[in-house]
Amino acid sequence: MSSITDINHAALPTLERLGVSPPSEVDPAMVAQTWFKPFGSYVQTGNVDGILGQLVDDAFWRDILSFTWDFRTLFGRDRISRFLIDRLATTELSNLQLDTTSVTLESPYPDLVWIQATFTFSTEVGTGTGIFHLVPTPGGAWKAHTIFTTLESLHGFPELTGPLREQEPKHGTWPEQRRRERECEGPDQQPVVIIVGGGQSGLELAARLKYLGVKTLVVEREARIGDNWRKRYEALCLHDTVCSSVPFFRFFPLTSLSPVRV
Repeated sequence: MSSITDINHAALPTLERLGVSPPSEVDPAMVAQTWFKPFGSYVQTGNVDGILGQLVDDAFWRDILSFTWDFRTLFGRDRISRFLIDRLATTELSNLQLDTTSVTLESPYPDLVWIQATFTFSTEVGTGTGIFHLVPTPGGAWKAHTIFTTLESLHGFPELTGPLREQEPKHGTWPEQRRRERECEGPDQQPVVIIVGGGQSGLELAARLKYLGVKTLVVEREARIGDNWRKRYEALCLHDTVCSSVPFFRFFPLTSLSPVRV
C-alpha cells in the first residue's frame, strides 16, 4: 500500500490497493473480537505504538468531543500518532466494550470488503460510542481503516427525560419560574455555559444542555433569534425528516396533515 498519507490522496481501501484477494470463509465476529481485544488493551494502557499497529497506513480517525471539546478528523498514522500522544493520557479512555451483536461483514462493491462493529467506552468526563471498519491486509490480519469516536453523555449529568424529568406540578408558578430563568435571577440560575450565537447549532446545543441540567445563556447579536437564518436565504427549513431536525421536537404524524372532515 502507498505510504502517502496526504488527505488529498485519500482513496477507498479497494482490494487492489490493499494487495489482497477477495476473502473467503470469514467469521466477522471472530475477526472483530481478535482485533478489538488488543486495541482496547493498548488504549487503556496508553500504548500508542500498539494502537498504530492495529491500523493501516492511510487510516482515518474521526472524533467528536471525546478527546477534545472539538470535532477532529485525523488522516494517516503519523497524524493519528501525534493526536494520541497529546490526548490519550488526559482523556483516560477505559471500559472499552465491543458490541458483538453489531458486527457485520459488508461488501458494498465487488472490490470493497470490510467488517464493521460498534463499541462503547468511558472517559474522564463521560461515556461514548465508537465505530470501526476493518479491512484485510496481505499478511492475513485485518486492520482498521476508519475509527469513529463520539462522546454521548457526561458523568453526573443524566438527561432529564422520562422518569428523571421534573415531577412537581407547576400550576400557576411556571411563568415566574420562566422569568427567573430568562433573567438569570438567583444563585441557582447563574449560567455555567455561555453560547455565542443563537443560530440553529447554538439553540440545539442549548436545548441539549438544558436537558442535562446545565444552566446555559445564549448570546445573539441580531434583534431576534433566527435572524441570521432569515438574512441568509429564503428557503429556510429547520425541522423536517429530510434536511435537518431540531432535538426534542417531535414530528407531526402524516395523519395530522389530512383534511379534517366534519
